[in-house]
Amino acid sequence: MAAVQQFGCYGDRLRSRIVSRGDLSKCSHNNHSNHTNSNDVCTSCHQRIRPNNDDAFQATLEKLFPDAYELEDFVFQTKQTLVPKDFYPHVNTLVCVGLCRDEITSPFEEEIEAMWGQGFICGCLGGMLFCGNTGFAAAHHHAPDDGRFIYYCFTHIAIDHEGCVGSVYRTRSGMSGKTTACGALAAFTSEIASGKLDLTFDESDMEMSMLRKHILKKTSLSSDAHNAPDLFQVTMAAYETITIDLELYAKHDAEHFPDRRYALFTGVQIHGPNGKDYCWLGKASLLSGGVLSPLSLSS
Repeated sequence: MAAVQQFGCYGDRLRSRIVSRGDLSKCSHNNHSNHTNSNDVCTSCHQRIRPNNDDAFQATLEKLFPDAYELEDFVFQTKQTLVPKDFYPHVNTLVCVGLCRDEITSPFEEEIEAMWGQGFICGCLGGMLFCGNTGFAAAHHHAPDDGRFIYYCFTHIAIDHEGCVGSVYRTRSGMSGKTTACGALAAFTSEIASGKLDLTFDESDMEMSMLRKHILKKTSLSSDAHNAPDLFQVTMAAYETITIDLELYAKHDAEHFPDRRYALFTGVQIHGPNGKDYCWLGKASLLSGGVLSPLSLSS
C-alpha cells in the first residue's frame, strides 16, 4: 500500500471535537495511516488517500502562499493573541465568520466556533461580504456597546497533490474525479478568458452577478480577455475586495460605538491533499478607538 500523509483527517477532527465534549471515550486514531483499508480509503472519513508525493503541492503552496499556517494552528494563534487584549470567548466577544458557501470550507468554521463559540455567518459565494449594512448591523447588535468582535473573512482556493491550482477531490460526497475551488471564482476566471463576461444583474443568480461587478469595481483586476487573469489572481482580487469591505463596515460601526474593539483577519483558505486545510493570512488588524492598526500574531 502506498505511503500516506501523516496528519489527522476530517473524521479525526470531528471525532476529537465530540470527544472533547465528553460524548465518546478517547479515540485512538491519530492519523490516516492508522485506519486505512486495502483500497487506501480512510475507514473514518471515507476519503480516498492520495500518495504522499506532496512535493509538488508544497512547492506550489510556498510559492503562492508563503508562511501559510495549518488551519488549527492559525485559529489557536489568533486566540493566543487576542485573549491578552481582553477578547474573551463566551464573555464579551462575538465571532463573525465570512467564508464561501462551499461545504469544504466548513473545517475552518468548525475550528473558529470550537475556539470562540457560535459565530454570526456573513459570507456568500467566494467569501464575499454581501450581507450589507443590514447584516453587519444585525451582528453588531448581538454584543454589548463595549463588546469585542472578531472577524475571520476569507476566500478560498485548492491545490492538489500534483500542485494543480484550483483542483480538489470531494470524495466525501461520493465524487471520484477532480473538482474546482472556488467554483464561483473559477467560473468568473473562465468567463473573463472567454471574452463572454456578462455584467448584467441576474435576479436568479444574484450573488454571482454581484461577485463579478464588485470585484472588478473594487480592484484593478483585468476583465480583458487578451489580458485575462488566472485563478490565483482572481482569488487575490477577491481577498482584496473582502478586506476593503470588512474594514469599511467595521469602521462605520466604530463611529457609533467608540468603546468597542474589532479584530479583523482576512486572507485565503487553502484546501490541500487528503482533506488538509491551510490558511494564508493576508492582513490582520485591530480597530480600537476608531484607529486601525496592524495586529501581529503571537508565536
